Amino acid sequence: MTIQLTPIKYDDMGHIRDSVFVTLRNAILDGKLKPEERLVERDIAEQLGISRTPVREAIRKLELERLVIYIPRKGVVVAGFSKADVLEIMAIRKVLEGLICSIATAKIKEKDLDRLETTLKQIQVEHDKGNQKKANQLNDRFHEIIYRSAESPRLYEFHNTMREYINKFAHVAYTKPGRTEEALVEHAEIVQALRNRNSQEAEEVAENHVEKSSAAYMEITSQ
Repeated sequence: MTIQLTPIKYDDMGHIRDSVFVTLRNAILDGKLKPEERLVERDIAEQLGISRTPVREAIRKLELERLVIYIPRKGVVVAGFSKADVLEIMAIRKVLEGLICSIATAKIKEKDLDRLETTLKQIQVEHDKGNQKKANQLNDRFHEIIYRSAESPRLYEFHNTMREYINKFAHVAYTKPGRTEEALVEHAEIVQALRNRNSQEAEEVAENHVEKSSAAYMEITSQ
């Protein structure tokens, strides 16, 4: 497979390494690189037109995220996701999003609450038009508004490391018939809790939303 590298703005080894990492990471999460598929440094470097050093460093980062594993006499291969992996990531997401919403209740601005409600209406419109890709993008925007409203840089960055996983699983969950409608109700409950400045309620409804998203994902993938 030929992997297309996102254009690099700076001729800097760190930027090259990060671009390779993001490219390979997205290819794995999008399913373009399949479980047990080998990642050969030389081949990837040739395809991307770069040296092997940033490729090697990017693969090490992928190993830290457990997206790839080293198998003796076979080399580095894509690890894939087990049911246990998904449940672990969803459990982490539940805690993080509950905490973020709890913190955001005291900090979120009225204009951002209005933006959340506008975004929910836009999601409904795109869903009704059958444009699920656009609806998913708006869903990501909805959560991003809340993440930033918490004004906790460390928590934001920690959550951001999980973002691609979360988006992948959430988007699959939305393929379950009726899930988008359910999620819109759950999102509206989150907005109301934020408007009420009720941190406990916000945490609970956010956790409930993640639990239902997780259940929908597991149902879809078990079919």
